[in-house]
Amino acid sequence: MRTSYDQLLADYHRLITAKGELERAHDRAVESYNAVIDEAKGMLSRWDTEMVELYAQMSELMLMKQWFLTERVAWVVKLVQQSPELEKVVADLVNSVNAVGANEGIKQGFKAAHDSVRSAEEVPGYDAGAQNALDAAVKAFDELQISVLDKVADLIDKPLSVIQQRSKLPIVGEDDDVAQI
Repeated sequence: MRTSYDQLLADYHRLITAKGELERAHDRAVESYNAVIDEAKGMLSRWDTEMVELYAQMSELMLMKQWFLTERVAWVVKLVQQSPELEKVVADLVNSVNAVGANEGIKQGFKAAHDSVRSAEEVPGYDAGAQNALDAAVKAFDELQISVLDKVADLIDKPLSVIQQRSKLPIVGEDDDVAQI
């Protein structure tokens, strides 16, 4: 009977040892599980923060788009309309068209009164270079580069508040050559 008792006692100690190992394994598993849960909570918290930031950026982009489409397209048109380059090219074009029209009128007048004047060039106001001036004005209009658009392009990376503030400033500065009307 003694062997049975010794065997039972040995089995009991092995079970106590196994129970301790199982409890330690369980504790490690719970600690690992808790660490994973804490890491997941941290990730969710960071993602929440990132989502809030991304939502704010998206909202600002939507506001910027709405602001641009509703209010500032007109501002860009004013920039182009008031640009010194456009004013000069349009003025040159209009003056050239007027000169060519005047020359054609003089030619027609000469034809009607050809007996009293020998050539159209003798008629006061006739400009023999008017057609060349018109051709040059049309070419300048075709090659027009508007510098104020570069000023707008410089704002592309600026925040909405800076763009809005800049749009309230005069369109052309003192350093721009603007023809006064």
